[in-house]
Amino acid sequence: MAGTPILQTALKTIEVLEVLSRFGAQPASLGSIAEALGWSRAATHQYLTSLSRTGWVEQDQERRYRPGSGAVLFARSIVELDFLPHPITDAMDELVDVLKEPISFAVLHGEEAVIIERREPRRSLIHRNPERYLSLVSASGQVLLAYDRRAQALRTPQHEQLIAEVERTGHGEVRNKSWMGDDVEAIAVPVMRGDWCLGALSVIAPAGRMSLPDAAAELKSSAARIEQALTDPTP
Repeated sequence: MAGTPILQTALKTIEVLEVLSRFGAQPASLGSIAEALGWSRAATHQYLTSLSRTGWVEQDQERRYRPGSGAVLFARSIVELDFLPHPITDAMDELVDVLKEPISFAVLHGEEAVIIERREPRRSLIHRNPERYLSLVSASGQVLLAYDRRAQALRTPQHEQLIAEVERTGHGEVRNKSWMGDDVEAIAVPVMRGDWCLGALSVIAPAGRMSLPDAAAELKSSAARIEQALTDPTP
């Protein structure tokens, strides 16, 4: 609402949680978190202490910090409820209209890519329930391996060439893959917020039915609009 003052403490609290999440499963020291935030150790410690008392942050025996039960339960509820910000779902609806193929949004969940939102055209791709969990060599999995910092521990030497190609082209790609008995092709692109990968936006279609370069261009254009909307959410 125009004219409503912004609570700087709320913005800073969110910033702390976002930075802490970027360390993945590894607990982070006070100094590391303060450096990532660009804050003093004293200010960082004050916010971490407040978050610790609410259960959103916890400390291990070495006094390093990591997301607490409150943050974990909140993140899990988002995955289970299939909730996404409207700029992402709006873009997915637009892509379905343009590409006439199923559009998905996947995030890294443990050691897999999991689809948390899917939009279908009136003409179904396949008359069966789509898979929710994807391998890390799927188009979406490739993107998450390349761009999601939490996936660094999942990378193997066998992934190096794949990741390099995704970073070169800006998208993940699968051609003529057998999926649930059908040959399909898929393209996925990252949706970023700063240097943080929010997830992979993808399209899938029977082999030969869509132009892969055109699909990649449409996905990248949509991802750019999503990123702009999430960076500047005010109308």
